[in-house]
Amino acid sequence: MKREDSIYLLGTDGGLERVPLGGYTSEDILQKLIEDYPELLAGEQMDPDDPPRWLLVRREAGIPDSDASSDRWSADHLMLDHNGRPTIVEMKRSSDTRIRREVIGQMLDYAANATMYWPTDRIRMLAAATCGGSDKLDDRVRNLIGVENTDESLTQIEDYWRQVDNNLRNGELRLLFVADELPRELRRVIEFLNEHMPRIDVLGVEVRQFVGRSMKALVPRVIGLTERARQDKVSPPSRKISQTEILANCPDWSRPFFEDLIEQANQEAFRVVPGTKGFSVRVEQAPGKLLTLFSGYPPGSFGRPAPAIDVYILPFDKFEKLEVISQQLTKLAPFKVGGESMLTLLLEPGNLKNARAAAGYLCDLGRRIRTAA
Repeated sequence: MKREDSIYLLGTDGGLERVPLGGYTSEDILQKLIEDYPELLAGEQMDPDDPPRWLLVRREAGIPDSDASSDRWSADHLMLDHNGRPTIVEMKRSSDTRIRREVIGQMLDYAANATMYWPTDRIRMLAAATCGGSDKLDDRVRNLIGVENTDESLTQIEDYWRQVDNNLRNGELRLLFVADELPRELRRVIEFLNEHMPRIDVLGVEVRQFVGRSMKALVPRVIGLTERARQDKVSPPSRKISQTEILANCPDWSRPFFEDLIEQANQEAFRVVPGTKGFSVRVEQAPGKLLTLFSGYPPGSFGRPAPAIDVYILPFDKFEKLEVISQQLTKLAPFKVGGESMLTLLLEPGNLKNARAAAGYLCDLGRRIRTAA
């Protein structure tokens, strides 16, 4: 670190104050700064057209190395951006000798095992604990994705978490190396990895601290955004899909199933709400508060090759034991359990009868929830 580096502040009285570059006395200080002020990650430098907005999932997020093991590693921060992309943040001071080579292998261990052994509902529960509860987390997600607190926003929240899962399973991650100053060798490795890892953004963020007599200035700079990497990593904007488009995107053999499902939901006076990729069926569990019974998606949604039904059962815990719901659904149809609370059924011509039975069970549950309200 070049201690002679400075910035100069021009006061309203015409005086000039030299503010010299200063270091961090501990890594914890830098971690706390990013926790309290995630905007220091300089999202506007990463993508000027669509700057990442941040949600802290957990500080010191544990990562296991197998399904049955306890946490082996701990990432300094796990964050999500407004597009549902998981972001792993590792911080080191420039004076830490591990910043040169060891940190690269460490971060790659995190990424490789997080995509395998981090179920999305665990991430969601960690985020809820950090935010102070599920309702507060929902509010944070609404703010993150820029939607109002309406009935429709609950569907958009569920779509957001499905996008998190899709990104995680497909290795769509962001790895951020944060320091007061990144050594030249590490900057070159970051640029190389970012250019040659098409699904993963690998970036460095220098957060320099200039310390004056009565103030501190924090100046972030993003490392690794070469022109080649920028051209290769442009994401198309998302938009809301209509019910007509959802049905049109379904294969002929599955379209009557979804049409019947939507008609039944309307007859039950449930809410059918289109989202960015599919639709959800919701029931009023309290005045003005809706609960998603299930969601339907055409092929291609979240990288899946077939039409699908998703059921996030965690909100049902006030009305039925979750293990009972999970057992009943997997008994009726070949649902795949993802983590502890998400069940997914990929539709095939041969399992539509089972899918109808499962949908009937969920509608029965919806009626019970409405009656309880």
